[in-house]
Amino acid sequence: MNILMLAPEFFPITGGVGTYIIELIKNMPEDVRIYVLTPERPGSNIFFSSNIPPIKHESSLNRININYIGKANDNFFNNFIFQVNCLKTIPSMIKRYDIDLIHSQSAMPDLFLSPRLIGVPIITTIHTTIRDEISSIKSSGAYFSDLSKSEKTMVLLSPFLKPLEKIYYGSNRHYITVSNWMKTHVQEDFKNINPKDIKVIYNGVNSIIFNPINKKFSDMHFPELSDIDTPKVLFLSRWVERKGIKYLLDAIPKICEKFDVHFIFAGSNLNRKLKISSKNCSFLGYIPQEKLPYLYTSCDIFILPSLYENFPICLLEAMSSGLAVISTNVGGIPEMITHGENGIIIKPKITKDIIESIEHLIENNELRRKLGENARKTVINKFSWTRIALETKECYMRVLENENINC
Repeated sequence: MNILMLAPEFFPITGGVGTYIIELIKNMPEDVRIYVLTPERPGSNIFFSSNIPPIKHESSLNRININYIGKANDNFFNNFIFQVNCLKTIPSMIKRYDIDLIHSQSAMPDLFLSPRLIGVPIITTIHTTIRDEISSIKSSGAYFSDLSKSEKTMVLLSPFLKPLEKIYYGSNRHYITVSNWMKTHVQEDFKNINPKDIKVIYNGVNSIIFNPINKKFSDMHFPELSDIDTPKVLFLSRWVERKGIKYLLDAIPKICEKFDVHFIFAGSNLNRKLKISSKNCSFLGYIPQEKLPYLYTSCDIFILPSLYENFPICLLEAMSSGLAVISTNVGGIPEMITHGENGIIIKPKITKDIIESIEHLIENNELRRKLGENARKTVINKFSWTRIALETKECYMRVLENENINC
């Protein structure tokens, strides 16, 4: 089986979509040959040459082929350029590599392609939707001037982007959603999608790599955190309004009035207007993927106070690392966290809830331990990438069988 994987995000990993694509490739059964089509980003070639994939097993090297088209930085217009390059490149790749199926992502890199015209089926994994992104930005309460550059662009172009997205999801494609919430949501928003064309396959996590045992080596990778002997709370995500970071920043001074606690912020600061001023905070910036397991185990609590999410991989990584996690009851998060059993669920945009949940965990070491242990058990039992890759391959096979029947 020959699969063309469209990767608007790939390496270096800057978000959940990049992690999803790379882990899916790494764990796919060996009878699936994968051709990756992706724009080249700064740092792409640090670990990869044009045909060497992010895989450790030599037996897998011959079934992966990475093809770079164009260059990209992390901004909105690069995605449009990638869409145009896909239109130019994909038809010839289908013939050259005898592609059976295209696996796309919800950034719509195949926007200008018709499955009927190119002659192969397309499966799109829906990580997010444009209308949801725009809605969450507008509901955040932030002033337009406070938004990141990509958020501003998305809001300004929303009258153009929303109709395009509706056309895309009205075409003859098949879909994977990474949560049951998203499946229900897209059925409500895009009436033309046949429910039979949507398969729910959760995101996953590598529980061997993201493991509490990494704590033994955390000081080696993050020596700047080793001397902090107070509880450490980690926020790891892009700094955009929908992540709810401003509500966490509002909560920090009040928490620090009562407790000696340290807050660690990691991830790209896309909203330069958000500043950290507290002496109880550290900002680490972008963390390479290979160092992330040690960052999680350097900390005690993980918080993601998002206004909108689907099924965030960073939350799964924190759970796998044995941290007590706090997040909001949005999107598919309640499908991975059961309140009081393997994490804490709060309402979005409520600073008081952030304060109370963090203070509660600071005061209760035993509760932190219990939640962390149960969180790890959850990801081991339900969210293995090996299992998810196998389910994805089975989805490929079902789509191909149905296409052959309908021919």
